[in-house]
Amino acid sequence: MQDSFNDKYTRKIKWLNRLRRYLLILFIGLSMPVSAFAQQSEYTIKAVFLEHFTRFIEWPESSGIEDTSSAFVIEVIGENPFGSILEEIYAEQKIKNKRAEIRYISTPDEISDCHILFISKSAKSILPDILSCTRNRPILTVSDTEGFAQKRVLINFYLSGDNIKFEINEKAVHESGLVMSYKLLNLARIVNPVRIRK
Repeated sequence: MQDSFNDKYTRKIKWLNRLRRYLLILFIGLSMPVSAFAQQSEYTIKAVFLEHFTRFIEWPESSGIEDTSSAFVIEVIGENPFGSILEEIYAEQKIKNKRAEIRYISTPDEISDCHILFISKSAKSILPDILSCTRNRPILTVSDTEGFAQKRVLINFYLSGDNIKFEINEKAVHESGLVMSYKLLNLARIVNPVRIRK
């Protein structure tokens, strides 16, 4: 019994140390050029942002968001730029009071009722098919490819100088059934703005 407790305690300490390291990277990344980091650190920052976005977004009840016994699902379509970062960050970290489940898919047909869909740059050729599957569904589509926000991806990371920023296609968000806080919208460059904001 004592050994089991010690194992759990040790795992918790290791996870907290990893989380502190990721948060430090995020803090530094917000105040320093991305060129100061390796690609791995860049995607650590983006991975942490995924959870931060959810704090300012409401999913409809129909998405099962209130069911804490089920997982908060993040899918990555196309080549995986995160490596093992998503698993490492969200092994213990909950999202919306739900355990996180990470899935990697290759085709639009594999898109499930996920909560976040990260669209890799390598999936550019099938973007219309991907967005056809997610259109008018409460799925937060996220990418980091130039022009994707204009094509209806909801949130798209971009570089301003050497700094990581993001843009939001507000019209596409409005049609998705997701509700974004004005606090998040005010931090973003807005593509296709709408007059009604919640």
